[in-house]
Amino acid sequence: MQQNQLEKKTEEDDEEFTEEDYDEKAIHYVEPENDEKLQKYLSPKPYKTVDSLLSPLKRELYLKNVKQNGFYKNNQVIEHKKSGASYKLNLTREEIQALEPSIYLRSWRIKSSVKKVNIVLRSLKDLPLKKAITQLHFLNKKVSRDIVEMLERALDDAKKMHYDPEKLYVAESWVHTDGRWQKRVECKGRGRSGIIRHRWVSVRVLLKTDQTLKRLAYESQLRQDNKKVVSKLDAIKIRGISPGFYKW
Repeated sequence: MQQNQLEKKTEEDDEEFTEEDYDEKAIHYVEPENDEKLQKYLSPKPYKTVDSLLSPLKRELYLKNVKQNGFYKNNQVIEHKKSGASYKLNLTREEIQALEPSIYLRSWRIKSSVKKVNIVLRSLKDLPLKKAITQLHFLNKKVSRDIVEMLERALDDAKKMHYDPEKLYVAESWVHTDGRWQKRVECKGRGRSGIIRHRWVSVRVLLKTDQTLKRLAYESQLRQDNKKVVSKLDAIKIRGISPGFYKW
């Protein structure tokens, strides 16, 4: 009886699934270029922080401030066109850095070490983007090939975000270990052995425009102007009769 019941159940299950159901559940090969989810993960769409971090009123005031000065000046009074009121926008240093035009790049796993990559990244500090790419093409380092590919992606991102590639420069760059190093045994003489570590790293680069350079130059000049004058003389009145001639 139990066998007959099991046979009936299997026959009913087979009748429920048609050929169309099998085709839908079958695994189909999709090329990586046509896979939408994979492409969104590998190349996410760039977005501007001004549109996402600020309210409409603050965004309008911020953009008007940048248009007047060429960069953002903190605590500057700005008039609103529609309402006619004047506002003073005060942002923190972290907010200003986040709102300035920038392109954030990250690499895949690179077969190298932190010490080797740092030598290359230090040579790119504060260089314009196109000049940094040219520098890497003539640099006799294996890591430079992977970094060049990453910086060339920034040219495409700049076109999507309507930035001028001529005004972009390498503001910050850092490298960190991937953490998943491969190890294998190193056989030595006299019965000894060691461990060979295959190191992997990943690189991050932050590109910014000349708007940041103008702001930094303005802040440094402002600090210089507000610097207190250092004098070795105390603020005390000079007592005594001064002679009518110089004492050399």
